[in-house]
Amino acid sequence: MPISSGLNNDHIRVGIVLPEDNIQNVSLSWSPELKVTGNLSGIETTQNLELSIKSGLIRVGGMSVVKDVAELTLSSSDAVELLTTKSGIRLEPVIAGRGFHWEKMIAVDLPGELSITVENDQFKIINTLDIEAYVACVATSEMGAEAPADLLAAQTVVARCWSLALAEAKHVAEGFDVCNDDCCQRYQGTSFLTPHSLKAAVETQGEVLIYDNRIIDARYSKNCGGMVEAYETVWDGGPVPYLIPLWDGPEQLPGQAVDDFEALWNYEDAYCSSKRFQTVNLAGMLGNVDESGSYSRWEQRISKAAILENLKKYSGVIWQHIHGIRIMERGPSARIKYLFLDGIDESGQTAEQLVKSEYGIRQMFSDSFLYSSAFVIKNAQSLKDDDHVILRGVGWGHGVGLCQMGALGMALDKIDYKAILAHYYPGTTFTTL
Repeated sequence: MPISSGLNNDHIRVGIVLPEDNIQNVSLSWSPELKVTGNLSGIETTQNLELSIKSGLIRVGGMSVVKDVAELTLSSSDAVELLTTKSGIRLEPVIAGRGFHWEKMIAVDLPGELSITVENDQFKIINTLDIEAYVACVATSEMGAEAPADLLAAQTVVARCWSLALAEAKHVAEGFDVCNDDCCQRYQGTSFLTPHSLKAAVETQGEVLIYDNRIIDARYSKNCGGMVEAYETVWDGGPVPYLIPLWDGPEQLPGQAVDDFEALWNYEDAYCSSKRFQTVNLAGMLGNVDESGSYSRWEQRISKAAILENLKKYSGVIWQHIHGIRIMERGPSARIKYLFLDGIDESGQTAEQLVKSEYGIRQMFSDSFLYSSAFVIKNAQSLKDDDHVILRGVGWGHGVGLCQMGALGMALDKIDYKAILAHYYPGTTFTTL
């Protein structure tokens, strides 16, 4: 089966700890029952290693003799059928939510091979493992293990498609295929794997969606807000025939949300609407690094001073004041493609600054990272005199492709995972590799 680009075998390389994380001390541990091999003599006599950096080398503690090595390689089983909760080599600390407002340090349990090196006096740790083991772990890193089986099956198929297509290939020049976080797909190893979630992965082994005889570029986000966004709103390259706008509900309404934000805000029949989750344990169905809430509707306040700091940080522009925001173009789901800030520059002259892309807008209007670019300015009438901006918005993420919260809503309605995927990727067909 031809693929768009990306992997040429059945393993994937995942960047777990990156030089940018500024981590210089890590711990590794594993159960006595786990068979671990590596390039370090005497590894069979311990189940715990403490690693630090000394003069550009890895200092290995936890054994009878402290050793300094240039590279450390450890391996354990990555056969998907044999995985269990927390099986593999435990590594900590690892960043979850790298660069986002939910960033935190966690421990992860990793099957397969760990390659540990030092780059720019920081640790770089890459986990190479079987693609089926990887997608099984992604499903419960992205969503909670208590989620319905059809949601986990859908998420597993999507993760497999995204991995095999690897259309973005952001990290290949860095020596790995994908990173472990929201930049690519969340991967926290077997830490949250359960027999329930593993069953969904095993039963869908090899299943992919195809379009025009190619594995699809299966984009997805946490919550579309009620309407799925078009690919070309978020990324360059023109329309993608299966990543198109659609109302995220049982029926397709006329029109799109682009010109009617209030209609979108009041749309309560969406599969991702918060009203669908009022009687379920939502926390148990979401990924373990997420904040509480359904992410469907939100308000956020940010000071103009913070926006001026972001303007300087991301655009290199120094202003004295912001007195207006002009939204120039929205995508079908009301996500803003670009806007202009109006204000006074450092020399006291009137000025305008373009803020473009869904990502750039979310970056500009938050102290960390905004939920989505689908928002209106609530205090638009008084904005010139206010010292803050109040945003009223919908959804979390870019909104393209599968809406994870919408897929959860569909699964709770007993909709089969293949029907869920047909809803979010129209025109695609199933096959098994």
